[in-house]
Amino acid sequence: MTRESLSKRIRFEVFKRDGFTCQYCGKKAPDVVLHVDHIAPVAKGGQNDILNLVTSCVDCNLGKGARELSDNSVVEKQRQQLEDLQERHEQIEMMLEWKSGLLDLEAEQARGAASYWEKLAPGWTVSKDGLVDIKKWVGKFGLDEVIEAMRISADQYIITEDGKTTDESWNCAFEKIPRICSVRSRPEMSDLYYIRGILRNKFRNCDLSYAIGRLKYAFRLGATIESLKAIALRSDSWYEWMENMEFQAGALESISLRGGRANA
Repeated sequence: MTRESLSKRIRFEVFKRDGFTCQYCGKKAPDVVLHVDHIAPVAKGGQNDILNLVTSCVDCNLGKGARELSDNSVVEKQRQQLEDLQERHEQIEMMLEWKSGLLDLEAEQARGAASYWEKLAPGWTVSKDGLVDIKKWVGKFGLDEVIEAMRISADQYIITEDGKTTDESWNCAFEKIPRICSVRSRPEMSDLYYIRGILRNKFRNCDLSYAIGRLKYAFRLGATIESLKAIALRSDSWYEWMENMEFQAGALESISLRGGRANA
């Protein structure tokens, strides 16, 4: 019978199964060069099935010829391989069942959160795309956090007319839910957005994007929440607040640079 060459993948699987150890003499790589040997020789009809393959060092392989192993190690090895394959198969089935259960749980949680949102914002139904979004949020932040963010968003952004949520406020409030979750996951961000709220209420020409950007930058430089809140409260105009923030940032940058030189 013509011997077919073994692929690299099959050789690797055999070596890995046998612990890169010659099954005849016990020598291991890299002390010896390993071959893949046929338990039932090709000359006697042995196939390239992985159950008929065994790891052999070069000396044992070249010296064995067309002999089979003389004891019951062939049967034992094949029996162990079959048991291992069966165990692996059962574990894969258990993992798939577990994963499926998690998916079912996430879907159920998403449906529950969607129902809660529809009660907070009456008059509209969460679409399929919206349900997909909620499922992502639940997976990322957890059901409890999404529910709380929904409550906060509804309180702040939902507007109703004749008992029905307006289209614009529904979309706005729904889009705010993951942002609220993100803010709540970082306590300092909640404080910074609170300060921005002070600015929004004080100054009609407040640029909200600019404001939160400056607050984040100052906080990264080392400004405390208390100092940032104090600047917001004492500033009499939007432009005065910007000047105060620029002055504070300059002072913090100077301190940072001096500290950098001292540590150099």
